[in-house]
Amino acid sequence: MPAKPHAGAEKAAKPLRYRPEFCEKLLLFFDVPPFTVTEVTKRDGSVSLVETAAELPTFAAFAKMLGTTCKVLAEWEEKHPAFRQAALKARDLQGNILIQNSLRGNYSASFAMFTAKNLLGWKDGKEDASAQAPLVVRWESEK
Repeated sequence: MPAKPHAGAEKAAKPLRYRPEFCEKLLLFFDVPPFTVTEVTKRDGSVSLVETAAELPTFAAFAKMLGTTCKVLAEWEEKHPAFRQAALKARDLQGNILIQNSLRGNYSASFAMFTAKNLLGWKDGKEDASAQAPLVVRWESEK
């Protein structure tokens, strides 16, 4: 005999509805110090400082916290200017965390490079062979 579905399983879960306070929640979620420094006392009594990178905040983690999806967050960005502005600020905060930890060596170089390209839109400077060469115009004066 098949297992009986739990109560309410027949109804599809309603998508989370946008609320203006999600803008502030988003910014608070992303506004974390890039790293922490902790004093560690060694066996010999000396003290050293240990730097620990913050967990890089992501839109996927924020969506999970709210109980929704990244697709829903993207829809809110399209429909609600205040949320769009908050998301832009959140991406700036995210980028700062990535940059600060990359410069300090807290993230592996390959992770940092890949993430910067995908999250921040960075490029490595290699030219696209299919792109047209720029047009160069020189002005020469007649003598």
